[in-house]
Amino acid sequence: AYRRQRQMCIRDRHKTKQNTIMKLNKEQFEAFSMEISTFGNIPICSQYCGIGCVFCKVHTDSYLGHYPKIPFIDEEDLLKGFEFINPKVNYVRLGAGVLVAPHTDPFLHPNIYKFIKMASDYFPTKKVTTVTTGAYIDENMIDYLNGISNYGIDLSLITMQEQRESIIPRSERERTLFLLKNGPINKCTLMFTGNLEDLKRDIELLYSLGVEKKAKQILVRRIEHTATSQQRLKVLSQASIDGYERCIEWLSSNYPNIVFTVPVLKDSFRGGSNEYFIEAEEHIARQKMIISGLPKDTIVNLICPMSGYEYFTKAFKDYPNVKTNLIENHLYGGSVTVSGLLNHDDIREQFHPDRNDVMLLPEEMYNSEGRDLKGEKMEILEQYYKAKIYLT
Repeated sequence: AYRRQRQMCIRDRHKTKQNTIMKLNKEQFEAFSMEISTFGNIPICSQYCGIGCVFCKVHTDSYLGHYPKIPFIDEEDLLKGFEFINPKVNYVRLGAGVLVAPHTDPFLHPNIYKFIKMASDYFPTKKVTTVTTGAYIDENMIDYLNGISNYGIDLSLITMQEQRESIIPRSERERTLFLLKNGPINKCTLMFTGNLEDLKRDIELLYSLGVEKKAKQILVRRIEHTATSQQRLKVLSQASIDGYERCIEWLSSNYPNIVFTVPVLKDSFRGGSNEYFIEAEEHIARQKMIISGLPKDTIVNLICPMSGYEYFTKAFKDYPNVKTNLIENHLYGGSVTVSGLLNHDDIREQFHPDRNDVMLLPEEMYNSEGRDLKGEKMEILEQYYKAKIYLT
């Protein structure tokens, strides 16, 4: 079975090399540049990777169809893309985007190794990364990649236990182990499948290979699903969700340096990484500053996703003119809780205030062009509610 998998990967790489590298047209370049300026990801092609990950969005997220597929970009487009990287960010990511070309693998591009070197030379003070399962990395190029001082692989390890092939059908176990032992690993991501013993064995494997010493971060993620996710992902995700607090409690006690995602701002999720709480406090500080400059009788409605609703409600409990409003992520549904996936339709559906002078919305709702997930500008929501909106 392994030999068949390798033969399939070799054939896929051969097919990839036959693809014509093209320049982006106007529509494609607009999507390309929006992805870069909003998320810091440089999408370099839209070819479906074919690894078959159970959590892949390509077949289940109808919203992604709003964005054009991009061809294999050329060097000129890559250099133009560099200009849209926010100078304040520390990372430059090549490959899959969040909204544009999210289902691909950067190592499908025939010029990926040259692109990595171009990016590392162009951004010598930033870390250049590629998010990948590692299935298409050429082991013969590892020494070359190790020689680029500011490059690192963000390896989506998922798990190395028995469930691996059911989650990643073409998992390339041997290549993954080779990368863990020899590759320039910047970050290694594990997914908590609901089985704590499996997570323990995964972490023990990483530590036995010294990954914790060379990687900047080992990250444990809770598995999420949307309303349209395939059923086997929903079952897997629910098991992850049900046991996640116990998982974090164990991680905090045994591996306090391992980072974990925070689906909801609650004290039980403090410890592995406090960046989510730090960002929340920064949001709250900005919101309180705006409120302090308003007339005291101004009614302020704070729009909150599920991830921060209780946390923000507690922060404003002594503000009689401020109301926090829970807006659930109905567009995607499932276990989605975050502010970045809120949109105008969900707000209009759920938010019907008696009085509404000012609204405070999370800035993560909008891309670099000031549009929500469905493409609306903030001003449309202001007109709908006849209220002043501040993004914080």
